[in-house]
Amino acid sequence: MGEQGRWISSTDTKSCMTDKLDILQYCKKAYPKRDITNIVESSHYVRVAGWCKPGKNKCKLSRWVKPYRCLEGPFQSDALLVPEGCLFDHLHNQTKCWESYRWNSTAADTCRERNMNLRSFAMLLPCGISLFAGVEFVCCPKHLKGMYILI
Repeated sequence: MGEQGRWISSTDTKSCMTDKLDILQYCKKAYPKRDITNIVESSHYVRVAGWCKPGKNKCKLSRWVKPYRCLEGPFQSDALLVPEGCLFDHLHNQTKCWESYRWNSTAADTCRERNMNLRSFAMLLPCGISLFAGVEFVCCPKHLKGMYILI
């Protein structure tokens, strides 16, 4: 994502990186003027238009991807909106250093135990590259329609 908030093509020859350290290093290279300290996988998929096949100039394809966000400076958890009738909660455990998808699942399970649905979540307490020791989340009643994220 460019500084203007739009997806741009990368001149880097690597694509579809999966190693967390490689992704962190790529973030530092992509944003050299920023103090990139960690990464976190997005909680949702994003459609990227203008996707180019390697070595091709025509970029008409689109792809659904789950991007990583480059985190800058000291860690701050994302702010979460708590609609009326919903509950805010958090879980943290310094002995559990997990990726965001696992904390997402744990938060969703906690909401289900309360007969509610997970609306949103954010990571707490980084403990490694793309690893966290907690999650904060919002649970909403099941009867509130059209406001849930898919997990």
